[in-house]
Amino acid sequence: MLFVLTGCDESVNPVLGTEEAFTFYGYFNPRADTQSVRVYSIDGILQPEGTAKLDAIVTSTNQVTGEIQTWRDSTIYFRDGSVGHVFYALFRPEHNSLYRFNATNSKGKSTFVNVQIPADGAAQVTNITSARSNVIVEMEWSGVPKVMQTSATYQVRVPFPDGTDTTTVRIPILSGEAQSLGGGRWKVTIIPSRDIGTIYSVLNLQPSIHPIFLDDVTVRAFVVSEDWESPTGTFDPELLVQPGIFSNVESGFGFVGGAYFDSFVLELTDSQKVNAGFRSQ
Repeated sequence: MLFVLTGCDESVNPVLGTEEAFTFYGYFNPRADTQSVRVYSIDGILQPEGTAKLDAIVTSTNQVTGEIQTWRDSTIYFRDGSVGHVFYALFRPEHNSLYRFNATNSKGKSTFVNVQIPADGAAQVTNITSARSNVIVEMEWSGVPKVMQTSATYQVRVPFPDGTDTTTVRIPILSGEAQSLGGGRWKVTIIPSRDIGTIYSVLNLQPSIHPIFLDDVTVRAFVVSEDWESPTGTFDPELLVQPGIFSNVESGFGFVGGAYFDSFVLELTDSQKVNAGFRSQ
């Protein structure tokens, strides 16, 4: 939920001349036990909130089972000293379920959004192309509506300067390309032979001098519901906070979707590691 806490700062455009009550930002995560959504009170203009409790009763309803959750208000403080309200509830949404998130103020004005929770998919490696300086890993996420964004975290070991031992570090990279294959299948391509250049740059090392030993790669996919239609095709926190540009909220503004991060641990063979530019032992 970092984008709720840091992406939704007070630089959003004002919302003037509207009768709408609230603006929402966030997503329902079926992999988490606590759900959080940023809530703004509009009051004619979208402006920074104070620390007083927000005039809002916030609930979510499972449209399949009818179960209702009442959300609690909390305040967060940004680096510039401004304050925001994040409502939270202790429950885990069910995959393939539809929820209605609703906020009502003391004047009886309501804002709501229907949130579809994506299915729980499965990931597997479908092909690995390995040649000198060219290693391409093709994976497939199946049974999911959409993969919005991918990343790869490389767990590597770097020798001490005296060569007596190694230290282990994890390097996260916004790596990989997601392509729809249809029928709930998404192809994700990771290129370790290209990512190693980024790893050397991050660690400020030189390939000709400093060997890097690869342990494994954790590939993460951001799985979202089909209605998550980003104009850029990516998970962009700054885009989410622009009222009217990317919205699925009724009688209000903002966006609340269903999404989760799914992970797969990839282990390459010794020869594949070497072809990608790593050391294997």
